[in-house]
Amino acid sequence: MKLSLVIAALRARCPRFAGNVAGAAEFKAIPETGKMKLPAAYVLPTEDITAEQKSLTDYWQNVTEGFAVVVVLDNTRDERGQASGYDAVHDVRGEIWKALLGWEPDEDAGPVAYSGGQLLDMDRGRLYYQFEFMLTREITGEMTRQQDDLNALDEFSEIDVDVDFIGKDQKPDGIIEHKLRVNISE
Repeated sequence: MKLSLVIAALRARCPRFAGNVAGAAEFKAIPETGKMKLPAAYVLPTEDITAEQKSLTDYWQNVTEGFAVVVVLDNTRDERGQASGYDAVHDVRGEIWKALLGWEPDEDAGPVAYSGGQLLDMDRGRLYYQFEFMLTREITGEMTRQQDDLNALDEFSEIDVDVDFIGKDQKPDGIIEHKLRVNISE
């Protein structure tokens, strides 16, 4: 999914961050590069989980796409995580849920659902908490190489059929009695 849509939704619907929302490729880079004013949020891709292919003749499969919102909160007054610093996680979660849960970011995606959260790190100045989300979309034939290959074939215009009748022993007799050619025209 396009994480830029999630970033835009958080910027528009989470006033607590005052626009301090960005993307990141992975969490470990955030403490080194994350110099935004606090509180801040970073949107990261997580894993895609695929379901079994549902069709024997074409392509039809569900994929659950994951993403995370890592919030960085000021922890200077609560270095041990015992007071209001961690309580802010609860308040931030409520804002993020209102911004994302049930939202369908594009026409091919199902609604965003919450899949959990966890404390990532905490030091004297910052608390890092990750909220995880997922949505399901369907991969169809139109999205595949298989469909492109089929579209590149010449138009179907003719079929040849050989008929081998069943003999008295209930097996094909091996003699082609009829040849049939059908031209398909518009």
